[in-house]
Amino acid sequence: MGVRLLVRSCWASGSIEDAVYEFDQTRIVIGRGRGADVRLPHRAVSVRHASIELEGTRYVVTDHGATNGTRVQGVRIVPDRPKPLRDGDRIEVGGFALVFQSGVTTVRSTSGERTSSLARRLARETLPTEDTLEPFVTILNGPREGDVVTLPPPPARVRVGRGEECELHLPDADASREHAELEVGLDGVIVRDLGSKNGVLLGARKVAERILADRDELQIGNTLIRFEDPAAAHVDALESVEDEAVEPPSWEEVAPPAADAPEAAADGSSPEDPQREEPFAEDLAPGNTEPAPIPAQRARGRTVSAADMVIYVLASVVFAISVMGLFWLLQSG
Repeated sequence: MGVRLLVRSCWASGSIEDAVYEFDQTRIVIGRGRGADVRLPHRAVSVRHASIELEGTRYVVTDHGATNGTRVQGVRIVPDRPKPLRDGDRIEVGGFALVFQSGVTTVRSTSGERTSSLARRLARETLPTEDTLEPFVTILNGPREGDVVTLPPPPARVRVGRGEECELHLPDADASREHAELEVGLDGVIVRDLGSKNGVLLGARKVAERILADRDELQIGNTLIRFEDPAAAHVDALESVEDEAVEPPSWEEVAPPAADAPEAAADGSSPEDPQREEPFAEDLAPGNTEPAPIPAQRARGRTVSAADMVIYVLASVVFAISVMGLFWLLQSG
């Protein structure tokens, strides 16, 4: 069983999808640096910010002295002191929120290639809307040499070939009519051979399907195409800059509105959660172990209502009539 992390940038504007990471390893490094398993592209994140590790039968998160600290469920944790995690806990790292899920079945563990791809995506989402880091291709030879084509935003498919119907038309007799396609997704750009006669070459190697990295060169027929992703250069440049000491955006400001919750009970708890979670022992601050004082309770007195008054009056009338009847009987006797 593995770990899943759902990552969202609090720096992004508008509605975005979570970036999903899955791991079956016992240690997961979170940071801005190249060696991180979860790479978060912002100066508010330290190069080696925090890590999640399996200790015995439970997972813990440890802050490695990060400039802006690490929070679990909104509470800042002590540096270099492992904090136990519960399934569903929210970890806040430099303006990014990571929802921790344990005991999941991992279909495919997140690779270094996918980590880089997700980092580029997060970088694009984090930048102000007036800035752009959209990927593009440059044609390096042939009749269209020097042409630069910006790829459309995801999700999109761009057909490449000599056919006029292709979005990226190549006047190349050695290219098939529909030679390949570029699939633009949130997590990156994939090149896929569409059953061409001469195949798709990445460097000197034929590929059927491959996620593209910045400055990869493809050969389609006799035409060379270079793929470039400015987000990759942006992510790499962030590794060499100093941390930025800031107050990251609050998760509550960007979290989607919760579904209608059932009415709370008088003590503030939900009917579906009759018992509140008790804190971990290590969460209790030293010196705060004395039990809280029990508030004094007021004596409960009965309040006389209007209905009670009516009953009292009727009872008094009945009693008076009974007394008068008894007196009349005695006089008659």
